[in-house]
Amino acid sequence: MKYGSATFMRRYRKPSSETRHIRPLTVKAWLWAIALASVAIAASSFRIVLAPGFELYLGPLFYLLAYRLGGLRLALPMAVLTTGASWFWWGHVFTIVMALGHVLFIHRARFFTQSLAIATFVYFSTIGAVAAILFLHFHYEASPTIMMLAIIRKIINDVLLAAIIDLVVSVLYCNLVFGGVKLRRNVSLSELLPASINFIVFTSALLLFVNSVYHFPREFGEYQQRAALSVELRIREGLINDRQFLGFMEVDSHTVAPNKLFITDRERLAKTPAIMQQFNCSIIDDGTVVTGPNDRNTFAYWMDACHLARVVVNDTTYFYLYSTRPIAESGYREVLLAMIAPSIILALALMLDIFIVRALRQSILAWKVVAEGFGQLNLSPPPKLFFAEFDHPVRAIVAANHNFAVVNDERKRIAQAVSELKQQMDLSLAADIRFDETTGHLVFNDISLNRIAQERAHLVHPNDCLAFSDARNNPEAFIEFRLADDEANEWYLLVARDLLAPGRWRSGWIVRLRQSKLAQNRMLQQARLVELGGMASALSHELKQPLFTISLCSENGRLLIDNGSDESIARAYDKFDKISEQINRARSIIARISRYARIDNSDPEPLDIAEVISTTMNFMRPLLVQHDVKATVVCPDDLSVQLLATRVGLEQVLVNIIQNAVDGIDTRREAGAHTMVGAIEVNVAMIDGHLIIALTDNGTGLTMSRPESAFDAFMTTKMLDHGTGLGLYISRQILMEMGAKISIASREPPETGAVVTIDFPAFALVEKERNQEQTHEEADRV
Repeated sequence: MKYGSATFMRRYRKPSSETRHIRPLTVKAWLWAIALASVAIAASSFRIVLAPGFELYLGPLFYLLAYRLGGLRLALPMAVLTTGASWFWWGHVFTIVMALGHVLFIHRARFFTQSLAIATFVYFSTIGAVAAILFLHFHYEASPTIMMLAIIRKIINDVLLAAIIDLVVSVLYCNLVFGGVKLRRNVSLSELLPASINFIVFTSALLLFVNSVYHFPREFGEYQQRAALSVELRIREGLINDRQFLGFMEVDSHTVAPNKLFITDRERLAKTPAIMQQFNCSIIDDGTVVTGPNDRNTFAYWMDACHLARVVVNDTTYFYLYSTRPIAESGYREVLLAMIAPSIILALALMLDIFIVRALRQSILAWKVVAEGFGQLNLSPPPKLFFAEFDHPVRAIVAANHNFAVVNDERKRIAQAVSELKQQMDLSLAADIRFDETTGHLVFNDISLNRIAQERAHLVHPNDCLAFSDARNNPEAFIEFRLADDEANEWYLLVARDLLAPGRWRSGWIVRLRQSKLAQNRMLQQARLVELGGMASALSHELKQPLFTISLCSENGRLLIDNGSDESIARAYDKFDKISEQINRARSIIARISRYARIDNSDPEPLDIAEVISTTMNFMRPLLVQHDVKATVVCPDDLSVQLLATRVGLEQVLVNIIQNAVDGIDTRREAGAHTMVGAIEVNVAMIDGHLIIALTDNGTGLTMSRPESAFDAFMTTKMLDHGTGLGLYISRQILMEMGAKISIASREPPETGAVVTIDFPAFALVEKERNQEQTHEEADRV
């Protein structure tokens, strides 16, 4: 990017008034516009006369303000309206044409400057000056002194008014459409500084100009007094010496060249064209009021006027006539000489202002380029800036930028690597983690290195909301959960730290557990196979009995058939019926084992809890018989709900708990209670809308200090060849999927043993009647 001021102007200039779309004005805006236009026309109709030929007026103030507000289309008619009074003052349209040229020049000059004051100075010191010299020479035959003073007066008047507009617009914002004015919240330094400098410089120039002009009327009056005294002395001297005193004479002055006078005792003779031609004047200034163009307040009047005065000597009135042009020329020359030094200083100040503004805008552009390009490796330092307050910081920032760019580039690479790693791990860094128990939504801010943190909300699976409720007060929470709308049923792990309020943590992370549903089912199936391996001895005994019966019955049947009697044949049929019965029994045993060992891919279904417990007890009967353990089931007959769960998963949980109870009973027997009768009791009850299953045994109970640690993976108190430590861990995982909770505790003394409690919430239960009605409706539809 270039740093030149031309580039800055092309890039950052304000839209031109031609391309600016003016929307229809509101009623308030119309009222404001009419009021301001009326004030502008009224104020522009008055001129501020400092001295004859030195006039100030406010017309440029209003048409320049109109240009700032509405552009060219508003400024041109306003220029005609506010300078139209000059035609009545001076009898020409030159001022109106100059105002129109002024507006057009400013409109074209917007490409190199936004300052109305600078554009106005350039216009009136070039185009305006040439036009004024030509007009004054051919229309008024004005001297160079008057031409220079007219140009200086015009520059001071119009540039000061333009500086006032620049200063006001830099501080205030004017809305033409809505008719409002308000203070700007942010002020542009590149506009305020030159506007302030121009205002101060041209205000000082105006004060110097006013001070110089102040002496002009006094010198005019002094000359009139000297002329009157000289005429009176000549008349008296002529009367005393009887010498001719009527006619032409010269009056000497220290400030004015010798001026010719005409003395007469007849007023009509002084006003004759011949006498006036002698003085090259066309106007008689005798004190009467002059109206219309070129009145007594204009320089043209005094350049063409002859002053007619009277003096009374010895009761006789004498009249004298002289041209005011030499006097006016002398006064104008004095003012010009007094303004030469201020004009030079003014021009130098304005050039310094232009230089400072240019340097300031280059510095601001350099700041902008550095600010916009910060972080880029190819950011080059700008050319040396004029202001040290800009140059040193900009170069320091550019130097620091290179180091930052390297670090930033490295950060981007690290962020990309982290992003790829997060994508591969499906990891989310979280802040302000919140769980809403009423809606089941998990809300957190997802943090990333390459973007702004985004708030995310996920609906948690209803069966996993209890896990969040249990951990809502934990300073460090480890929660496994699923999403309600995730058909793949993927598991996620939330690790949250720094508890801010119940259910709200400051930070943490969420990762998807890389374990598919099939892999999870295989793990559960492997656990069931391990349990079946532990039951191998009991199962072999269970199968030996029907096999032995089959063998014995087949041998007896063969012997009875060999006898050939009717009674023997009837008894043989009896034996074969027993063989079929034992085969069905063995088939049932094998079916239960196969069903328990298979991979469970079934969906939750309404289950009769009493039937599931009965099936589980039948499956575990060989183990219970082998270890001499008595099992009792207590289940209400009027249970009106069914459990919404997977059959194999629930059976696996019950099998694992019963297996642990049997192991605990054996451990207690080995410890000394050899004659103890093992007992396991299963109680089912409805408490506060929850289905509670409590499995109680009379084994050794818990030996660990923290009962909840029994559900940790690989946590076991058994011998190395009696368990893996995954049974209760897997049981908890299965129950979490169902939305249930599991707990374990030792029985209250003096009783010995453990109590495992399974709590199914209300949403995991369905009414039996509803399920039956749905079954009937489905049957009717079929």
